[in-house]
Amino acid sequence: MRFRAGWLMAGAAALTLGTACEERDRGTQGQASGQSTVNDQLAQAQQRTESAFGSARQAQEQASKQQEQAASAQKELHEKQQAYQEAQAQAHTASQEAQQAQQRAQQQAQQARQEAQQAQQEAQQAQRQQSERLAQQNQQARQQTEQLRQQSQQPVAVAPAPQAQQQQQGTEQQIVGEVLSANDDELLLSSQGEPQLRLQMSPQTQVTVDGRQASAGDIQEGSQVRASYRTDEQSGEPQAVRIEATSQVQPTAPAAPESGQSTPGSQQPTQ
Repeated sequence: MRFRAGWLMAGAAALTLGTACEERDRGTQGQASGQSTVNDQLAQAQQRTESAFGSARQAQEQASKQQEQAASAQKELHEKQQAYQEAQAQAHTASQEAQQAQQRAQQQAQQARQEAQQAQQEAQQAQRQQSERLAQQNQQARQQTEQLRQQSQQPVAVAPAPQAQQQQQGTEQQIVGEVLSANDDELLLSSQGEPQLRLQMSPQTQVTVDGRQASAGDIQEGSQVRASYRTDEQSGEPQAVRIEATSQVQPTAPAAPESGQSTPGSQQPTQ
């Protein structure tokens, strides 16, 4: 606005100067006596023109400064807008990364829960299988004990040693009892806790423990045996022919109870 005003003032000054020139021409042609007055008016017009041009230059300089300030402000605004856009992009990227990290954490937590559930199920299954095996072992132990009890109640013939229960089968006799001691040379049996019969062992003696072939040294004290023997004609000592031993059954500890289950009492074998 100031720039336009300056130019308007310059135009007015130029118009005034033209008018003064015209007046000067007219005065020169019409009246010689008014020469001094025209000169004065011309000088005044020139001064006003120079003043108008000065004002126009100042207005132009001020307008240039304002344009520079406007350009600087526009540049600063552009830089701030660019920085704001970059900040928005960084915030958006950070938000996406945070969402992805949260999703990964949720997936890992879900996978950990699934693995824990699977491990718990496997542990429960292993406990059930162990309980079933222990129940089978206890059942087998009871059956073996019952078999031994039935065998001990079967009538046997009396051995040469006092109070031994034996059964005469030609020249071969049998006895059922409990092992007091056993080695590769002899086997000492008892009935009701008292020594009854000492059997001599030889390399020809057939020995089995729990149905498996073994040696006399594999027979444990306290085991139940069914022994077949013959009396040696020269020494008069009973010689073992066959020894069928059953290992003493040891009670097994029950498995650890599963969650929500009570601990069943262990069952001891019946003697």
